[in-house]
Order: sequence, then structure tokens, then C-alpha cells
Amino acid sequence: MRSCRIGGIGLALVLAVVGCASQRAEGPLFLSLGMSRGETASALRHYAFCAQVEPAKDDEVYPQCDRPGAGYGDAWVIARYETGRLVRIQRFERWIDQARATERWNQLVEKRSARQPVSAAARAVISARQPIPEGTRTWAAFQSGDDLVGVYLLEPAKPDGPRILEEIVPAP
Repeated sequence: MRSCRIGGIGLALVLAVVGCASQRAEGPLFLSLGMSRGETASALRHYAFCAQVEPAKDDEVYPQCDRPGAGYGDAWVIARYETGRLVRIQRFERWIDQARATERWNQLVEKRSARQPVSAAARAVISARQPIPEGTRTWAAFQSGDDLVGVYLLEPAKPDGPRILEEIVPAP
């Protein structure tokens, strides 16, 4: 039986690439609406979401790209387009248990709060324009330029349902 060895530089490079990929996937989506499909796919690739082979008409699903190692959850993004431009984006995350989901939700809110403060005004606008997702335990809202962001901690109706939703919608 042969064993493969990775030299010091090779191992450092592998660890750096894996570390960067996991860091990108951990943070909130800092995207702006209005991007083309190509721009959106490129931007989402930096967050470790890959474009589908066959794009859909208006809603396109971007599954999480293959990643090394075992994880406790998975994620996917749904991008909505109108006339070829991004008008809404949602990232769903499915977690094995509520404790991990709560920890992850806190992490997303904390990282987004480092750039934009939690906004009661954004929360009021989101609440007025659309229903809050079913099963929402708590949520935070942010104003990001011309966009509104909602980060929801969910109690899914089904065991395999998502526990976190992060969405970016246009401000009125």
C-alpha cells in the first residue's frame, strides 16, 4: 500500500484554500440587487455557491459547492430575476439541531452588524410589505444601501426544513 505525502508548502496551500473557502461560506451574503445572472453567479461563487448546469427562467437555485470534510448542515441560494436582473436573493440553511442553528444565526447577525446596524425601520418596512416566514422564532433586519436584509431563525415544520433564512429584497 502506498501512502501519499504532502510537503510542507503543499499542505500549507491546501489548508489555506480550505480555510478560505470555509470562511467565505460562513459570512453573510454581501450582495447588491440589480446584478446580471453572470455577475450573481460569480459573486455567489465567492461564497461557495455554484450555479446550476441549466439555469431556470426566473428563479435560479445555487447549491452549495462541494466542500471537503463533514459538516453539520447544508445551504443553498435561490436568486430571483426579472428582465435578467437580480431582484431578490434568499439563502437557506438546514442544520441538524436547533442549538447549532441558533449559534449560526447569532454569527450571521453579529457579522452583518459589524457593517450595518440592526434597523427597526428596515424591520417595519419588511413586515409591512411581505409576510414573515412561517415558523420564525426571531429575526433581525438591516438596511444595506438600497436593499433590505432579513435574517430569520426558523423552527421548521418538517425535520429536514431550513432553520435559517437570509434574504435581500429591494427597499421601496
